[in-house]
Amino acid sequence: MLNRIETRIMQFIFSNCRGKRTALIPPEEILKNIALSKKGNVIVRYEITGKQLETHMKNLVLDGYLDYSASGDKEGNMQYVVTLTTRGEAFRREHDDRIKRRWQSIGWKVLLTTIGVIFGFAITRLLQL
Repeated sequence: MLNRIETRIMQFIFSNCRGKRTALIPPEEILKNIALSKKGNVIVRYEITGKQLETHMKNLVLDGYLDYSASGDKEGNMQYVVTLTTRGEAFRREHDDRIKRRWQSIGWKVLLTTIGVIFGFAITRLLQL
């Protein structure tokens, strides 16, 4: 299961691939785009360093979402060559399913709580008679 920062990294990489399996992305661009995230009306700040980004990228490789290699150009700018795996290509669907399951779980809990309250109220009324 991905943590929040890894999810943000995967969302950014997935959007940059745009239907392709491979993308060339500078680490600074990843850091800049995941630094601020909007959740509803609240802006959430994710401050990570380049070393932490490298750790999160390695975790994504271990989880089977992507393969990447770091390469530099003539000017010394570092680039990640990111290749999505099969699981990485299905990231959006998996993420949406996780959110759907979470809301279904909340719905079931609310329903069972409501049934419990009604049942408890009915039992107390019957015992008072």
